[in-house]
This record gives sequence, C-alpha cells and structure tokens, in this order.
Amino acid sequence: MMNEDIEVGQRIKECRQLLGISLRELAGRTELSAAFLSQVERGQANTSISSLRRIAAALDTSLLYFLAAAEAQSPPQHIPVVRAGRRPKFSSPDSVVEYELLTPDLSRKMEVICGRVKPGSGNVVRHLREPTEEWIYVLSGALLVRLQTEEYVLGPGDSIYFEGIQLSALECASKTEDVVWISVFTPAVF
Repeated sequence: MMNEDIEVGQRIKECRQLLGISLRELAGRTELSAAFLSQVERGQANTSISSLRRIAAALDTSLLYFLAAAEAQSPPQHIPVVRAGRRPKFSSPDSVVEYELLTPDLSRKMEVICGRVKPGSGNVVRHLREPTEEWIYVLSGALLVRLQTEEYVLGPGDSIYFEGIQLSALECASKTEDVVWISVFTPAVF
C-alpha cells in the first residue's frame, strides 16, 4: 500500500472524528460500506476519486483536503509562495484533466488551480458542493468551454468568467498540443 493511501485514510479518519461522526454514519451518508471505509482509513484499501468526492461532501470539506500534500494542508506558518516543483498534483481515473494546486493552502476564500488536458480529450464536469463563481485563463493550446447550451473556444490569453453551475464540459480543442489553463474558484469548494 502506498504512503499516499495511508495519508488519505488518516485525513479521512481525523476529519470524521473531529466532526464526531461514526464509521456507520459516514457509511450511511456516502452509501459506502463501513468495512470499506475502515479499510481506507487504515490505508488497507484505496478509494476512487468519485468515492472520495462522496466522502468529502459527507464531511463537508474540500476534496483537495484529502489529496493535497500534508505540508500544503497545515504549514507551520502561512507561507505565501508556492514553488513550481512542490505543488500538489491530482487527477482522477474517471477524468483526463490533470490539476495542480497553485494556492498555498485550502483555508482561504478562493482556490486557484492549473489544469491540463491532452489533444482529443475532455471531461464532463461534475458540479461542486455549493454554488461558485469561476474564472478561467488559457495559458497555451485551445480550450473548449461548454456552458449550458453555449460553447466557447479560448486560446492563449483568453479568459472567461461564469457561475459554476453553468459549466458542463472542458475539452482540449487543440489538434497537437495540450491545453493548459488557470482556474480560480470562489468560494473554495474544489
């Protein structure tokens, strides 16, 4: 079992216990078995991003709380700089988007992430646990942004601002290069 699985499990257990929630109660809230959740907490099983999203929602916390590096979660003091080689990176098996956290921690009013998608790929967006306002700025490549019934193709230097509930898909519109963008969310719920 990888250290990351153990760290994720420990964070779930700490959060659950802090909120005074039993394993059975968390199982009921997530529709996952208490036995499975116990194995995850002990680092004996790993969980999919989709199950982790359900756990995060049930514990009313950000998905990134469980995925980000420990040093990004509880730094000894607030350090405003996030070094390029030390950013928490995450993706999920059911998504082709790779993300990096650009903010120093998850305790602020907004989150900033960098996204990357390979040519010919995209994903259907799942809505976050509460309404957000979002802004995207494209760094390289071309990004197709689908908002309800409208589609926009953004190139380097283009940006778009929208209510999070409107977003339905992000896709790489480039033929030969990855699309890379920065997203800003407020409130911080990713």
